[in-house]
Amino acid sequence: MRRLRPVPERYDDENAGRDDGGDSAGLATFLDDLKAALKRPAKSDAELISTLKRINKSLEHSANGAANDSGTEAGPQLRLGVFADTANLTDRVNENPTVIDYQKLLERVIGNRRIVHARAYCPIYAEYGGRLEDQRTVSPVWGKGYDIVTKPVKMFADGTRKADLDLVLAVDVIRRIESMDVLALLSGDGDFVPVVDLVREKGVRVEVYSFAESMAEELRLHTDAFYDLHAMTEVHAPASIRSVG
Repeated sequence: MRRLRPVPERYDDENAGRDDGGDSAGLATFLDDLKAALKRPAKSDAELISTLKRINKSLEHSANGAANDSGTEAGPQLRLGVFADTANLTDRVNENPTVIDYQKLLERVIGNRRIVHARAYCPIYAEYGGRLEDQRTVSPVWGKGYDIVTKPVKMFADGTRKADLDLVLAVDVIRRIESMDVLALLSGDGDFVPVVDLVREKGVRVEVYSFAESMAEELRLHTDAFYDLHAMTEVHAPASIRSVG
């Protein structure tokens, strides 16, 4: 590369227009060399550009490989929270009621998502003398991948019974909103409409799993997706274990 001549500290305006091959020629040469240098990247810039291109190509190759291995586009798994209102998931209509295998149901609900919460809410009877896992409200979910939340059933003078687990479930969901991308509510109870509205306002997708005849219409209207457990035959318990409890 030709060495650039320094720009003169003083420039004689009187000689600027003279074509004598002196300073005018030198200035023209300087300007030509400067233009050429500006158009040509410096060696360090060229090396940086080359390195960035190699890195970008390597990243593209890695992403394509991951996508091919999984069969889908690479990306983070959605965080899923599953909350089961077990008292509501009872088929009370049919003479031969459908019984749910809660482990298969959990696997079906998870799909290709990342489970962060799986909680089952079970009313229990304080006067029961046996083991907790043998209570008929607990045994279907015991050891099936759920954290089990229990509350004793209260008996009232008129013979009615109530455990108020709906409120416990709702509070647990609200406390965990920020840790979920998807909420799977295993219940058809219309009392959950306010909490479902709140969760959706936070940008969390809400899916409801319930028997169609037990599904409150107002809850169906406020969810992103509804799944009828009657139609999900792959999560039905075999007839041989339907008499548990």
